[in-house]
Amino acid sequence: MVDRVSSGAVWEDRVGYCRAVKDGPHIWVSGTVAVGEDGQAFAPGDMEAQTRRCLEIIEAALEKLGAAMRDVRRTRVFVTDMDADAQAAFARAHSAVFAEHPPASALYGISALAGPDFLVEIEADAYLAAAA
Repeated sequence: MVDRVSSGAVWEDRVGYCRAVKDGPHIWVSGTVAVGEDGQAFAPGDMEAQTRRCLEIIEAALEKLGAAMRDVRRTRVFVTDMDADAQAAFARAHSAVFAEHPPASALYGISALAGPDFLVEIEADAYLAAAA
């Protein structure tokens, strides 16, 4: 059975996608930017805060599907700033969440995201062994 969850973000309905899809033990979380409760970019200019917010949104989607951050097996991270300070800020937030269960990961420097205030977007793949 395939389960889908939404975070309620405007773009999900507008573009036609969901926040996460679970098929058996596999969960795929869509690219997630740091959107605040008001629907606007969260903490513009702050890579660490935006990374934390992305991971909070991902965690909420996983929880709706019966999973947790410890079930994440891979992250793909897209950033608009690859300088050392930005990478360090991203790394602090990412490693704080995944220190005890680090996933495979890739970091990509790109020119732009969905809006000019977004600095980071994260995709996550998870595996829920209990559903296997």
